[in-house]
Amino acid sequence: MNERGSMLPMLGALIFAGLVVLGLALDVALLGATYRQAAFAADTGAEAGAAVLSVDDAYAGVLALDPVEAERVAVDAAVRARAAAGRTATASADPTQVCITVVDHYEPRLIGSLGIGPATVTATACAEPGRG
Repeated sequence: MNERGSMLPMLGALIFAGLVVLGLALDVALLGATYRQAAFAADTGAEAGAAVLSVDDAYAGVLALDPVEAERVAVDAAVRARAAAGRTATASADPTQVCITVVDHYEPRLIGSLGIGPATVTATACAEPGRG
């Protein structure tokens, strides 16, 4: 019986499976990187918003935020921090803290070709004046 070349199909299947696993690992790593960037943007926005103090309260010796300006500064800082296309940010503030939610999108490379659609990544951060 001639078994010459019988390992060739198995080797081809093994190489294909290895490339698929490598592609999936790459997609998972890039999804994680997208989350880290969204979290960094949320942290940056929250810290920037927490630095916007109410002038009247500051003269009275009280650390309090200017909520409207803190929201604007927080959103602007979050969108500009390591800017990514399609990133959105929303903030809410009161005199004691500012919270921001950053939404980013990840378009998978390999699993996208398998029909698995884009992933939405959300990160939230809050900060208080004087504490961060």
